[in-house]
Amino acid sequence: MAVSLSIIEPGTIGDYADLESKVADWLDRGDLTAQIPDFVALVEAKLNRVLRSVNSEVSALWAVSSEFYLLPSDFRKLRKLYIEGSPDRPLVEMSPTAIPSMFSGDTGTPRAYYIEGRQLGFAPPPDQSYTFRATYFQRVPPLTSASPSNWILEEHPDIYVWGTLMHGAIYIRDPEAATACEGLFDTAIAELQRESRLDRWGVGPLVPSGPVQVRGARC
Repeated sequence: MAVSLSIIEPGTIGDYADLESKVADWLDRGDLTAQIPDFVALVEAKLNRVLRSVNSEVSALWAVSSEFYLLPSDFRKLRKLYIEGSPDRPLVEMSPTAIPSMFSGDTGTPRAYYIEGRQLGFAPPPDQSYTFRATYFQRVPPLTSASPSNWILEEHPDIYVWGTLMHGAIYIRDPEAATACEGLFDTAIAELQRESRLDRWGVGPLVPSGPVQVRGARC
């Protein structure tokens, strides 16, 4: 059965229940209620792999006194890390294999970090307790009946709609609709990524121009 690709009307998708209802309506199938949460979870799995947005950045203070620190459960990727102080002391990221050749086994003020599994390692290991300021990309807060909204659904509902419809079309074996929805899904993600870069950096770096001749004067 073909998927109906209607236009998303602003304000019609307010929460998780609205998303489920919209997807069921557009799939034109009344027997997929139990499967739609799986489609949503698959959308979030891809977003966690590919999406890096200023909206998903969080800042946290970590008290560290040992060589390893267990990363929080919502951690996706570290953007910057420094020891708070006067002045702040930023840490550089290194490969775990490079640590032995760069640092001895002595403790001290950490100058580098590395990631192994779900742990953050420090080199040299801290000689006391330090307060770290970390900025990292957070996992997409999953939609559930208990947590029916997140920043993506609130600000970019088309990402959820097209992604969920894509997986629904795959499930009901409608390759034409799946391909169409995949294109719209990927485009929506790319547009959000581009918007995020503009939010962080603006339209682009300022480029100095050469001298300009104005009425005989060089400016």
